[in-house]
Amino acid sequence: MRITPTLCAAAALCVSSMALAGSPFDGSWRLNQAKSQIASDTLSFTDGGDGTLKYADNSESFSFKPDGSPFTSPSGTQRTFRRNTDGTYTSTATLRGVPLGRVTWNVSADGKTLMTEVRGTKPNGDWFDDTETYVRSSPGTGLVGAWKSTQVKLSSPNTITFLTNGEDLTLTVSAIKATCHGKWDGKDYPATGPTIPDGLTVSLTTEGPDGFKLVQKLKGKALDVSHFRIASDGKSMTAKGTDGEGKEPYTEVFDKQS
Repeated sequence: MRITPTLCAAAALCVSSMALAGSPFDGSWRLNQAKSQIASDTLSFTDGGDGTLKYADNSESFSFKPDGSPFTSPSGTQRTFRRNTDGTYTSTATLRGVPLGRVTWNVSADGKTLMTEVRGTKPNGDWFDDTETYVRSSPGTGLVGAWKSTQVKLSSPNTITFLTNGEDLTLTVSAIKATCHGKWDGKDYPATGPTIPDGLTVSLTTEGPDGFKLVQKLKGKALDVSHFRIASDGKSMTAKGTDGEGKEPYTEVFDKQS
């Protein structure tokens, strides 16, 4: 499960299973943050003129004025973005009326580091307070420029659960009330949930007896491609992935809970 606390973040579903009942993937798995390397995303802000900023990452781009006025991004998320008197920025995001979190953006005095902190409540009522650190990767002033993530700290990593029944599989992330019903046929199946954007799909393809490939798409555009492999003792599962363009590599390790 990857949750990126940025301006355009929505909780993306990233879960898995095998196509055989009683497979080693059945059960609940929790992200082991200490063993994972999830700081990989990049983003940029461009001065659009006339007081506007343009935001872009691997999933979408949009322009807005940082005056706190509401706008809607291409993913259908309703947002605000405001420059504060102390030089920091505050943004909010909601999807179909459900809050996704409030983000504080803070550029260091030397302009080389960007820190974001996102706070909010998950659909199940759990509070979260996540931080992400970026370093500047292109010239710019203040927020303007390109940034690369170097560190992510999640206050409450999610647990993913899945169950197989013959060729059918059900994937759930209870904390965000997300569900996907699919098959191992490489086809795109919709993921649903109060913080899942419309048009998010998941496809799965087996890769031998202990692994599989998972592709996430938003309205047909690949956002994430990951390859999962379960350990020989069945107690952990590792995902190595990239964004839809084969960039931004990351590694996630999940520990089996039940």
